[in-house]
Amino acid sequence: MRYTFSSSEASLVANGHAADILTPWHITIDTDEQTITISKRNKLLIGVDNDTLAFRFIRRVVIDEHLIGADITIQAVGGKLTAKCLDKSACKRIKKILMDYNKSSKTKHNIFS
Repeated sequence: MRYTFSSSEASLVANGHAADILTPWHITIDTDEQTITISKRNKLLIGVDNDTLAFRFIRRVVIDEHLIGADITIQAVGGKLTAKCLDKSACKRIKKILMDYNKSSKTKHNIFS
């Protein structure tokens, strides 16, 4: 199953990222391929920068809530992925999707150690 989330315009403006309205962050979680991808259009609006991570490397999910919106950081072995100014409910849902996937019987490894 594939889940997609993106930054909200209200959160971008309220948290001082108004310049990023044209280039919001997008998160795609693919439970079939066991990957999480964070993408953002570059400043020149020509291409898209993607960071993809396999579930087996995820060690921690951090949600930093603001008055409007929240930032999510997914820490992994050797690095981290960050998406800013998402809805609070979207961040909580991302964490729940990963935790539920971790509990399912089809995993051969734990996402969170």
